[in-house]
Amino acid sequence: MAQRKAIGTNRPLFRPQQLLLLAYLLAAVLWVVRCLGGGAVMLNYKLQGKMPQGTLTPAELTTESFAPYSSNEWWTPPDDDPNWYLSTDNDPHIYWQGQGYLETVRLDAAHSLPPGGVALYYLLPGQTDYSEAQKVYAAVTGDGQYTFDLGGRWVTGLRIDPDSVGGVPTLFTGVELNPAAPWYTRCLPSGGQWLLLLFAPALAAAFAGLVQALWGRDAPETKE
Repeated sequence: MAQRKAIGTNRPLFRPQQLLLLAYLLAAVLWVVRCLGGGAVMLNYKLQGKMPQGTLTPAELTTESFAPYSSNEWWTPPDDDPNWYLSTDNDPHIYWQGQGYLETVRLDAAHSLPPGGVALYYLLPGQTDYSEAQKVYAAVTGDGQYTFDLGGRWVTGLRIDPDSVGGVPTLFTGVELNPAAPWYTRCLPSGGQWLLLLFAPALAAAFAGLVQALWGRDAPETKE
């Protein structure tokens, strides 16, 4: 005669509220570990002198389809400032030929017209071509300041696209590598990271609760 055998006759190990609390605690612990680990890596590179810091002037950079007004006698800059540049097509580039550990890069460029997208591309060791897979969009962090968050990487070159429109007069004064910032800012999540921290633990807790409920269900067993 067929009988039913209880696979999980005991009560669930965790109630839904407990699972949710554990998931958020685990997320908080992992975030703290990530911050401490990133800080340790940054400090190691900095002590070795492999973390460049400072502002690169236009003379220290290479440009393509992005030239100073002084390079063409027919161009008329918006004012007498010698740092005015003009993009001559819709794909201008600013190159940094160097290497080092970078967490953030800041472009100091004030546009007199809407620039469209402002983006940065980086090369990893052994690479020679820039690709969309290694692209970072800028966050406007001040008047004429575009900041790129690389998340802490060893790079062997940078390419910044100061606009994606063309014909944009730009007051370009330089690119700053690893600009100084308060230590606690490395532990502040970005917009996307906030969403992940808010919703991923809840989804994980719901999945764990489902697995726990399925494991505790009765299943039929045939007895001879």
